[in-house]
Amino acid sequence: MARIPELEIGRLKAEVNLARLVEASGLKLEKRGADLVCRCPFHEDDTPSFVVTPAKNLYHCFGYGAAGGPIDWVMKRQGMSVRHAVEFLREGEPLVGASTAPAGAVKASTVRALEVFGADAMMRARGFRHRRDGAGGDQPDVQP
Repeated sequence: MARIPELEIGRLKAEVNLARLVEASGLKLEKRGADLVCRCPFHEDDTPSFVVTPAKNLYHCFGYGAAGGPIDWVMKRQGMSVRHAVEFLREGEPLVGASTAPAGAVKASTVRALEVFGADAMMRARGFRHRRDGAGGDQPDVQP
């Protein structure tokens, strides 16, 4: 497989608004100073420890230690590889917008795309991996 060009990765990191991406996955971010906070989706949380810094387009969970940008968020939240996360963000045009722009309303099409993608992403990835590796076993052959 060809490598993903660094320019493409840099473009996605700069253009995909992480706050909108997090909100599109169903989390409600609250403004706290220059940052946005919520309870971390990766662990049980009594108080908000998940922080999105819009100026840097990065997230960090102070309780769990997870951190990163838009590509890392998709990888962690959807459980996919770098390549699949880049392809998802590349195709997710409603999610792309200058990260310095104020977060507007999340489009319904974006939410629907995330729901559909989240529901069958693992099955598609699993089917692809089994076909690629020549394994079939007891897993159904899932068409992308």
